[in-house]
Amino acid sequence: MIGRWLVNKVLDPLPVWLQVMLLLAIFSPVAWNYTFSAKDAAFVFHNHVDRPIHDVNLNGKWIGGAAAHDGNGPGARGGAICCGKLDSEEVELTWTVSVTQSQYDAGLRKKSKRLLVEIPERPNDELYLHVHIFTDDTVKFFWSESTKSDY
Repeated sequence: MIGRWLVNKVLDPLPVWLQVMLLLAIFSPVAWNYTFSAKDAAFVFHNHVDRPIHDVNLNGKWIGGAAAHDGNGPGARGGAICCGKLDSEEVELTWTVSVTQSQYDAGLRKKSKRLLVEIPERPNDELYLHVHIFTDDTVKFFWSESTKSDY
């Protein structure tokens, strides 16, 4: 009620064309951002390495981590992390390969990795970007409508 009174006090003395211009100036940036900005994506990380991987980042956005892969099934999977924008086709992927206790006792130590990769073209209805890391430090991405993986 106070807001309506205040708006009427400010807008009533102005001509209609100026009222319309003020409203367009206020709402057009919001409409532009909603219409033309990159869509949000959810990220699902899959580990196909026999060592735990943590601190996985895609362009600085943390997308999770996963336990060591046991050799069975589609890889150890972290949860779905929501939401982030992907504004470019090439992104920087960083991750830290950790160790289990037995691997540590065998002399292995954690190490950080960095890779520039291209994101595949995104179909309009796909929300989940699956990030797969394999033993030879190869990375594969694919878009999906669900958190299930094809690999």
